[in-house]
Amino acid sequence: MCRWWYGCQRPIRKIPKLKTISEFKIIEKYLSNIGTSFNKKNKILKGVGDDAAVISLSNNLIVSTDTSVEGVHFPKGFKPEYAAYRACVIALSDLAAMGSHPLAFQLSLSTKENSPKFFSSFKKGLQDFSNDYKIGLTGGDLVKGQFQISVTVFGKQVSKILLRNNSRVGDIVCLSGQLGNGLFGMQNFKKRNRENMISSAYLKPKALIDYGKTIAGFASSAIDISDGFLQDLRHLSKASNVGFELSSSSIPYNSNLSLNQCLNCGDDYQLIFTVPKKNIQSLAIKMKKMNFEMYQVGTSIKTKKIYLDGKITSLNKGYKHF
Repeated sequence: MCRWWYGCQRPIRKIPKLKTISEFKIIEKYLSNIGTSFNKKNKILKGVGDDAAVISLSNNLIVSTDTSVEGVHFPKGFKPEYAAYRACVIALSDLAAMGSHPLAFQLSLSTKENSPKFFSSFKKGLQDFSNDYKIGLTGGDLVKGQFQISVTVFGKQVSKILLRNNSRVGDIVCLSGQLGNGLFGMQNFKKRNRENMISSAYLKPKALIDYGKTIAGFASSAIDISDGFLQDLRHLSKASNVGFELSSSSIPYNSNLSLNQCLNCGDDYQLIFTVPKKNIQSLAIKMKKMNFEMYQVGTSIKTKKIYLDGKITSLNKGYKHF
């Protein structure tokens, strides 16, 4: 006679225990040697392994921090490699907008994961980022909790520091490249769930470091497009106490999307910048030599509003991440 407490059903197959790894092993194996070969060139005297990093400086230090949260800035179940790479580039893009040269980065990671599979993928994202931008990881923190990544980047002044508050009436409004590629890349990834030439604009965006350093000697103000072209242009408007008159025919955008979508979506990481009229020709020549795109899309005006083809623009809620 079968008794339920004897478990007379089919023998229960043992489920193999998932391999896990301790906090200090994670740091030692996956986080302690990211980009260390770049530290000497960037004058990092001490990186991972002490209570703080030490950076040798002969000029102004420029610092920025960004946090990426699962379910907000990237979808649940996102490959750790992409989450790591995106989080680092998003932070570094702020240095591009300042016209600075990157030196190092630090990372605080919160996750409930502690498997080698997760951290091997996460490390690949960090390593790829480090190799692409020639900077090393110099420290950070690791805690158990909701998956989120906070990245702090350090840069040095190269020539003039680009700020948001220096645009003047009559300056030319310029854009570094096409709008909407981040949104279209995200849509492609949601459909196909893999990296390709289209989805890479979302999975592995680019921080325009060399572009920012090139325009620094010519531009009056700049900002990177993380929240959307119109949203970030409003930040520039408020900081500089000016408005802008834009021409839709001059704005490059992804032809698979509407202009309205591209003006309001985020995740492009292009640069919006203003250039005094006296500098625009010299900058255009320089950009052509560097093989950089530059689009003149409008002018700074006295009225503190943003006009598109003569009409005041309305700001949509913008890009919803997920």
